[in-house]
Amino acid sequence: MKTSRRTFLKASIAKTAVLGLGYASIGKTEKRKIINPPKSLRLLILGGTAFTGPHLIKYALNRGHDVSIFNRGKTKPTIHKELFDNVEKLVGDRNDNLEALKGRQWDAVIDNYATYPRWVRQTTDILRGNADTYLFTSTLSVHASFSKRGLNEGDPVGKTEDPTVEDMSAYGPLKALSEEVTRKAFGKRAIIVRPHLIVGPGDTTDRWTYWPVRIAKGGEVLAPGDYNRPVQYIDARDLAEFEIHLIEQRAGGTYSAVGPLAELSMAEMLYGLRAVVSNDITFTWVDQGFLAQNDVSPWSEMTAWMPSGGKFDGFGSFENTKAVSAGLTYRTLADTATATLEWWNGLPEERKKQPKSGLDPEKEKTVLKSWHFR
Repeated sequence: MKTSRRTFLKASIAKTAVLGLGYASIGKTEKRKIINPPKSLRLLILGGTAFTGPHLIKYALNRGHDVSIFNRGKTKPTIHKELFDNVEKLVGDRNDNLEALKGRQWDAVIDNYATYPRWVRQTTDILRGNADTYLFTSTLSVHASFSKRGLNEGDPVGKTEDPTVEDMSAYGPLKALSEEVTRKAFGKRAIIVRPHLIVGPGDTTDRWTYWPVRIAKGGEVLAPGDYNRPVQYIDARDLAEFEIHLIEQRAGGTYSAVGPLAELSMAEMLYGLRAVVSNDITFTWVDQGFLAQNDVSPWSEMTAWMPSGGKFDGFGSFENTKAVSAGLTYRTLADTATATLEWWNGLPEERKKQPKSGLDPEKEKTVLKSWHFR
């Protein structure tokens, strides 16, 4: 029997009410047993001040590790600011000043923000004799194609004709080359973590943050395309804890860091977010073809969402079995949404007035009006 739109949405509301209130994710989550690390580790984080870095620092310090960070000293963290008095700050530049890294010893390095293989080659040349483990934070965008659902760590990665190019249009292939540089330098001591869309408090991109912030405002919310389209993301705190865990376990290899544990539809996510706030909200689901006709862009305006079919059909269906087996665990949607809203509400008003992603309010009204009168 076919499920009607109304029946599906009612089921989604009931299902995500549980998810949104924080009782569980869809499916059963096996929580990683947290054990004390065998010893305090000396960790070097390349970066450390933007989005995931502060979460890495917090968890590493909580685990009793000593932390050094290396960056240009220009980016000011928007979260966990109080912790930076407890870390060693090394100042330099990935382009032309790595002097602060020379002649030092660390147990593990977390390369948290490199895009260009040249950067990774330069740091691994310096550190491979002075660090036991090198963890490179890559991206699921390394894959050569996203049309297939269920992509995993063994699927082909993208390539670029010119490995020396430093152009963000080749972002995925450049990250794939950076992975290879890491493996060549550190062998079995290399850890590659490929996150999906990173979300949560401290988000510097406003991708995904758009949704809890928009829903918290209430009113009629434009929702994109097919309501049962799967979506995926990873809370920055879960990512940070997973990376520290892999280092403590010396678990070399490649891991797709993507959540939630089981498939989550766009409707389930949005209704789960609605369960966190108390405003009067209605969702209007607008066909993906109509969105394209009205120049509403997936991912940048309709954040966390890609249209069904075509070359990005598998972008919300990556496999996470290997990472979960290695110890990746997940916070609830309610936890992620609540923490994100608390962080967002504490930002300066000027920052909140200039979101970096998401659909402009006036454009949303225009598209909704056109949809209703089509």
